[in-house]
Amino acid sequence: MDDQRKVTQIASLLERMLRLNEELAQSNRHAAESLERTASAAPRTLQNAAQQTLGHLTNDIAKAVHNGLNQPLGDFNRHVAESVNRVNGITDSMTHSRDAFAAVVSKLRWLVISVIVAMALVVAAGSGLLWHYHNVIADNQREAEFVQGINRADVRMCDGRLCARVEQADKRYGDYVLVKPRPE
Repeated sequence: MDDQRKVTQIASLLERMLRLNEELAQSNRHAAESLERTASAAPRTLQNAAQQTLGHLTNDIAKAVHNGLNQPLGDFNRHVAESVNRVNGITDSMTHSRDAFAAVVSKLRWLVISVIVAMALVVAAGSGLLWHYHNVIADNQREAEFVQGINRADVRMCDGRLCARVEQADKRYGDYVLVKPRPE
């Protein structure tokens, strides 16, 4: 915004300089016409002196205009160079930021992949444990049913052996019959 204001000021200054130059040129023409009239009336020596004076005056005006334009143009060029340097600095900064962002994205990509692999391992381990404990629970359920069946049965110890009450009674133990042991 500051550079734009300076460019506007320089343009305004150039416009004023051009108007001044036109006014000086017009004034110079009037002076030249006046000098020509005087010179035509004077001897040739005065005419030569007038031409030399006019030439010096024109050179002086050209130098003044040239010097007046050089300073604003020099300031303008300096501001343009500073702006270019700032733009280059910002571009370098943005390039650095882009590279840093790309590095962060790469790290995040590896982090996400690691999390996904870890989750897959957890799911696999959880599935294995679920299958194992499902079998353990099924075994325990069968054993629990067997124990419940034993608990519902009428059993007791008869001379150090297990006896169960059955529909047919054994006279030695009353209504109980000895349970046959498993073969070994």
